[in-house]
Amino acid sequence: MTSPRERAQQQLALRQQQQALVRDLLPVLDALDRAESHWRQSLPAPTSQGPAPAPALVPGAWPRWQRWWRRWWRRAQRSSTPAAIAPPDSPQALAQGAGEGIGLIRAQLLEALEAHGLEPIETLGQPLDPQSMQALGQRQARPGETPGVVVEEALRGYRWQGKLLREAQVLVAGP
Repeated sequence: MTSPRERAQQQLALRQQQQALVRDLLPVLDALDRAESHWRQSLPAPTSQGPAPAPALVPGAWPRWQRWWRRWWRRAQRSSTPAAIAPPDSPQALAQGAGEGIGLIRAQLLEALEAHGLEPIETLGQPLDPQSMQALGQRQARPGETPGVVVEEALRGYRWQGKLLREAQVLVAGP
């Protein structure tokens, strides 16, 4: 049997290990947030004038990606098992699928972390809270924005089991 003191120490050690794991996973969640945001910005809005052009990428990166895709597709066709994925109709479809996949992975990771007590701190449109937010600077207030209110989130903040795990880094509307 363990004494109540030993049990309390074990629970404290377990909580510290869990907190360290959650803290280590936050940069992964941040990277998925940035990737999803990048994909949304790089895809042009659909128009009724036909297919949209491919998203703008780093010069020289797209031809390398196409060569890799062709090689992968040829290998998949030669393998004994048929490929489950059909080739995309266009680079736009490939980019759309990649962006949706990133979004799904991000949502699944966030859902799993929320099930264990992680809560994102809502900042946009809220007044600056120095207890949970760090102001990186001010931006000129646009029409309809109240000075002192968060207008942009540079890095999302999180609470874990009711305690502040990481401050949100934000930009505030200035006068």
